[in-house]
Amino acid sequence: MLKRSVFCFIIFLTSCRFAEKEKYLISANYIGNKYIFSNLKNGTPKQYDEKGYRIYSIPESGILTTKFKETYGVINKTFFYKAKNGKLIKIKGIPFQDDKTTLDHNMIYAFYGNDMTINFPESKDAIGIQIITICKPQDFNSLNEEPFMKEISALHITAEDFTYEKLINMRAKCNINKQIK
Repeated sequence: MLKRSVFCFIIFLTSCRFAEKEKYLISANYIGNKYIFSNLKNGTPKQYDEKGYRIYSIPESGILTTKFKETYGVINKTFFYKAKNGKLIKIKGIPFQDDKTTLDHNMIYAFYGNDMTINFPESKDAIGIQIITICKPQDFNSLNEEPFMKEISALHITAEDFTYEKLINMRAKCNINKQIK
């Protein structure tokens, strides 16, 4: 029985795919949604830290376009507020589908995993969109109903149309940017 358990465990480990480690840097005191559009030819260059983590330095606009491809497999995500002096303050990451009633309602969390992919059959391109919601647990549902993603889902455009400037303008029209003063 022990041999069989060890064998099954080894098969499980070898069949798992581990995604690259990821570090998300978010403007200090930001509350709301952050969006990462990946696999964009015109996105920001790939950046890694000294430990091999992918770095996603999300600007105050709340939108990052990047050349990184989407990650799949067992994930390792870490989230930080980045103060103006460069100091990093860790934010606990929680999968968005987890039970929020058991979380400390006075703490701010980074809810992740509410991602989507937009495929463009004509060009065979695909764009990944990560949505990270920074908030207290009781505020998640109201922030997660942002019209920006509905606007993007309804568009009939090409992968080349996903530029940083167009995304910023589209989000501004939705009037969603929220920042703690």
